[in-house]
Amino acid sequence: MSTGTPGRRFLFAPETFNLGETSRGVEVARALARAGHDVRFMGYSRTYAPYIREAGFDLDLLAPEVDDALAAGFFAFEQGRSLRFPFTTHTVRTRVRNELDLIARWQPDAVIIGTTLTLLLSARIAGVPLVYLRPYPLSASHLASVSDLPLCVHTGPATRRINRLAGFLAGKLARHLRWKPAAFRRVAREHGLRLPGRTAAMLDADLAPIVSLFPLLDGRPLVPGEVAVGPIYAHAAGNLPPEVEELAREHRRPLIHVGLGSSARREVALPLLTALGDLDVDVVSTAGRYLTPRDRRGLPASVLVFDFLPAHQLGGLIDASLIHGGEGTVQTACASGVPFAGIGMQMEQKLNIEECVDFGNALAFTMRDIRRHRIPSLVERLLTDATLRRRARELAALMQGTDGARRSAEVILRFLDDRQ
Repeated sequence: MSTGTPGRRFLFAPETFNLGETSRGVEVARALARAGHDVRFMGYSRTYAPYIREAGFDLDLLAPEVDDALAAGFFAFEQGRSLRFPFTTHTVRTRVRNELDLIARWQPDAVIIGTTLTLLLSARIAGVPLVYLRPYPLSASHLASVSDLPLCVHTGPATRRINRLAGFLAGKLARHLRWKPAAFRRVAREHGLRLPGRTAAMLDADLAPIVSLFPLLDGRPLVPGEVAVGPIYAHAAGNLPPEVEELAREHRRPLIHVGLGSSARREVALPLLTALGDLDVDVVSTAGRYLTPRDRRGLPASVLVFDFLPAHQLGGLIDASLIHGGEGTVQTACASGVPFAGIGMQMEQKLNIEECVDFGNALAFTMRDIRRHRIPSLVERLLTDATLRRRARELAALMQGTDGARRSAEVILRFLDDRQ
């Protein structure tokens, strides 16, 4: 790997209540640190602060803190369950002031974000290059060529028409919508920052490594500034719990992994795990954060629930996965070499799942499927459909040797060298 100009400084700023963003940042930070560069993190939530610190990186937790209630508001807005934008003008103003203070003190050569929206202002105000590690779904490249959006999961003539209409409207909005949150407009004006005209352009960075798998595999065209680097998913330290290793070793029944990331909720996790508990399978799940102690006690012994697992170590042990559609969770499932079924909580996740459904290694399901007792047939198909299982093995083989974190580091360093 080309290390670029030695001793560069990088400030990573994921939203630290989002596990996918945080773990993605940590993987790229590791690649840059190995190349001899200085790395520091900032965030607003304590939720995944331990993940960053256990990886060996310094972290500045800034004010105002994002507590669990505010994080839930972010996810509700993102998933369309709330129309209330979670940032007030006071919040944006305070965050921008504190971000500018940290940038001035640490003098990074680049700021690397996930969906930390206030840094779209702060980095521009400070004149620091901004790098946005982003999935392909809803990126500028995707919106420039979108033909349909999976508003409706189960296919049929009517749903296909709805999905095509949704794609057409999304493309139109990306080209013409000029709305921006009032709080962002006010704070930008206070700092003399002129925002881009279009809403979509406000979300652009100086460089956007596209961290999705399929743009790397199929070489689809990307707009300037977006570069396909491939999958980046968590490789957390630590071992699997002994009871999981014992289950995998004995393997008396099929072993199912249920991973719902950081953006699900109890109303999804509990009925899904309950449905799986009625089947002749063993279940290992990281959905513990969504359950109460009483919920956990009510689950059968065949369902083991944890708050966190090094899920990448489950490859070769599990027979199938049921997951949400977060980029990192989908990539971890694909790398395992067995098929998965995905329930998308918001549009990006639905698109991640749809790419795999189209490839042939995955199925999509919804809350309606859970309520209508369709989980048994879904699991049966994951375990017995020869084509699904073959395509899952093929995709895992294609992922061998891809290193999105390393490629991201190379792209970032080359970008900075070219600016000199």
